[in-house]
Amino acid sequence: MKPLPGGKYASCDYKYFTSVPNTYHLEYDGHYYSVLYTYYGKPAILKATPSEIRICDGNNRLITTHRRSYKEFPKYITVDSDMPPEHQYYKEVNAHTGAYYRRWAKVYGPYMEQLIDTVLKSSVHEEQSYNSCAGILHSCTGVSYLAVESAAEKCVKMHSCRYSAFKRALRAITQAGKDGPQSKGQLPNRNVRGKEHYFQKN
Repeated sequence: MKPLPGGKYASCDYKYFTSVPNTYHLEYDGHYYSVLYTYYGKPAILKATPSEIRICDGNNRLITTHRRSYKEFPKYITVDSDMPPEHQYYKEVNAHTGAYYRRWAKVYGPYMEQLIDTVLKSSVHEEQSYNSCAGILHSCTGVSYLAVESAAEKCVKMHSCRYSAFKRALRAITQAGKDGPQSKGQLPNRNVRGKEHYFQKN
């Protein structure tokens, strides 16, 4: 008889991908794990154990491994060497790009600044949060600073610092403003004479 294995038994879940997406990240249990960018468009097999994520090519040859994440953030687990050269260059040249979004958010107020800072810190690689930051800030175009800051405050206090949550909060606040008393007409002016002044009974 053969000797028993020395290590403990660990369950393993398999997930097959017919094609690695252009983001070169494979999704498993709400997280996205990077694979070498040259495998874009090729089949891959993801093997998940309670502690590790292994990614193999279509012939079941190991490509890369990751420590499995159970944290809510970050969602993207990326190894720098898996990134295309142009993405690595972008990351190096724009290492402080997050400061741009923080400065932009600071114009509106402290809650907006805190919201954007939370979004930027939600991922190991800040550039993965830039689209969300841009979406949040661009949605404020043409909206009063007070409404923007109020929506940001609501998101921060609800611990829901996401683009979708901010968009809903901002829409609710701006809609409430449109439905307010001033939107239905100007307030009465006591210096304006009514029709009764001109049509008096004898």
